[in-house]
Amino acid sequence: MFTTASVLGVCVVIFQVCLILRDRKDWSLSDDDVPVILWWTPFGNNKRIKTCGNARCYFTHDRTFEKNVRLKSILFYGSNFRVYDLPNWRSSAISWGLLHEESPRNNPILVHEEALNLFNYSSTFSRYSDVPLMLLDLPGLEELVGESYYVSTKEKSALMRAENLASVLYIQSDCDTASDRDRYVLELMKHIRIDSYGACVNNAQLDDRLKNNYLDILNNHEFLSFVAKYKFTIAFENAICNDYITEKLWRPLIVGSIPIYYGSPSFKDWLPNNKSAISILDFASPAELAKLLHNLLKNNSAYEEYLSHKLDKHNNRVTNSKFLHVLETRPKKDSNQFVDYMEEFECFVCKKIHKDNHELETRMVTKKQYDCSVPRDPITGEINKRNWWMEQWNIEKCAAKLLTRYITSNISIDIKHFDDQKINMYDNDEC
Repeated sequence: MFTTASVLGVCVVIFQVCLILRDRKDWSLSDDDVPVILWWTPFGNNKRIKTCGNARCYFTHDRTFEKNVRLKSILFYGSNFRVYDLPNWRSSAISWGLLHEESPRNNPILVHEEALNLFNYSSTFSRYSDVPLMLLDLPGLEELVGESYYVSTKEKSALMRAENLASVLYIQSDCDTASDRDRYVLELMKHIRIDSYGACVNNAQLDDRLKNNYLDILNNHEFLSFVAKYKFTIAFENAICNDYITEKLWRPLIVGSIPIYYGSPSFKDWLPNNKSAISILDFASPAELAKLLHNLLKNNSAYEEYLSHKLDKHNNRVTNSKFLHVLETRPKKDSNQFVDYMEEFECFVCKKIHKDNHELETRMVTKKQYDCSVPRDPITGEINKRNWWMEQWNIEKCAAKLLTRYITSNISIDIKHFDDQKINMYDNDEC
């Protein structure tokens, strides 16, 4: 996901090809003591016995294993979790696991605790999940402190004059978000010049080399070099969730453009040092933020204090020990980083089902593992009733409550009847 959802799709395809090419062992009669883990939403390993330390499990996409006596866990990829397509029976002896790196945009039912409680294990962007994904979109420390794309402050000032660049870059083409980020950008534009190249709040045009399918090249050398020209880059997430941090923050940090950030309230826990990005939440208004930006434009030394991860002595560039620890202990990057996290989650579940304990009876995923705020106005902080995502949020709260009732009672779901009930509950304020 380092670039976009489309890039994630490519990564998933690559991952599936790698699984086909690697050595693997298919299910056989001699393996009848190996527990089965079923990917209900086909995503991870398929038809493969996998060794995880002292544990071995058989992973499959074949739903006929739903009735197999050796089935011990069912895994779901969050973006493909659908109410109309769930197992026919929920057994208390079979765990459910959720892998979900995306924001509520992909599946808003999963922001609600009633839906999350259906799962026993999680791999989400939260630091509190079993296999955390909060640094998924950061390639590595080398890229963060490297100077491959770095443009000096003096050079940036010259480019602003020579190429008539604004000091602030904004490039976004998803204009309908729970965070309502464009509202803040429009207000900030009244106080400082911003070059906005995407479909949202557009006032500038990319040149032909970048314009065509730019969403597919957000991580290539030419695009990163383009971003590096700007002194500041607006890095606003599409939803506000604790630890939900995407490439929007990491890209400007990697190229040496100071991020102006809005997203995870806890994002500062994962910055390379205390002064690496500017949070809009530290300012009473966009006008107050603009004052700081103008002051930094006048003072190069003050500006460069935000670039210590590029400019300090190499071994002093990252001072956040918590951040360093997570980088050092996360799954080792091989052919595809997302695959590494998925493999670790599979092994986590495999090891858990081998343990002879009663933890499953009380173990459940909660909002702590997927903690997202209701849509709020980014300027006032008030609940944003004019944002249509607010209505969607509340409708899906009804869906989550209803889904729990169906699943825990093992009632088959007729999706039309389910949707009618959901809307009726919403209309009658029963959620």
